[in-house]
Amino acid sequence: MKKTSLLLLACMLTYASVLAQEEGQAVALERFTYDKSFYFGGGVSLPFGENIGDYSLGYNFEAGFLKRTNRVFSIGASLSALFMSYDPEVTDNSLGNAYVGFIDDPDDPDYWEGYVIELEGGNISIISLALNLKLDFIPISDNSKIAIYGFAKPFVAYASRSDVSGNSTYLKTDDPDGLTNWRVVEEDILWGPEDYPALAAESTFTGGIFIGPGIEFMPSKKTSFFIQVPFGYTFPISYVSTSAYDETLDSYFDDEFPIVKEGFPSISFQAGLSFKF
Repeated sequence: MKKTSLLLLACMLTYASVLAQEEGQAVALERFTYDKSFYFGGGVSLPFGENIGDYSLGYNFEAGFLKRTNRVFSIGASLSALFMSYDPEVTDNSLGNAYVGFIDDPDDPDYWEGYVIELEGGNISIISLALNLKLDFIPISDNSKIAIYGFAKPFVAYASRSDVSGNSTYLKTDDPDGLTNWRVVEEDILWGPEDYPALAAESTFTGGIFIGPGIEFMPSKKTSFFIQVPFGYTFPISYVSTSAYDETLDSYFDDEFPIVKEGFPSISFQAGLSFKF
């Protein structure tokens, strides 16, 4: 993902440079009625790809500035925020968030033991400051009614994850296959940063890139409306991913469970307004 994003960024910049040269000096330096703009927007966000943690629908906000340099290329900066909450319904643990192990003890009448855990916390926030590079696929003029564009936004970010905590229930069964007769041995076992420091809240500086397409209506007017779809990749951050662990007691007692530190891909759907001057 990271290599692909960087390659797309390089291609966009090269394409913008070539188009500007082909238009010629007179067109490239054409003055627009409004060549600067402030914009703001927001929408919903989702994790994107494989092993992207136990997160579902989130939301995002963005505000930025753009300066049009010619009929196809604009450059500026933006500030954005992405928020995602841990969602226990997303886990793909086939045992219902249970972690089990075989009891290898001839003096114990039970064959299997396990823990069923309920988690909370682990919410993610990513605040990003980006260089905004925008490429219009059709050259823009003061009479343009619609613009289709692509963008690349390499960014630096401050990423945070809240504490992860919860409780678990300890169970056993005398079924050799571990399928039935599970009985509760102990309930409400507290579980959190006090016993596993990896579960404590964590914040870090990181980086990444947003790339994607967009469409803008009445792009040459003082106020315009846009819709865009950013695909984001944030360099490794700390987040909850039970799917990164197997369904055994070794996972349950792992000091890092259920935290991973990996790249975090996302896809967002944004709508917003742009104000030209």
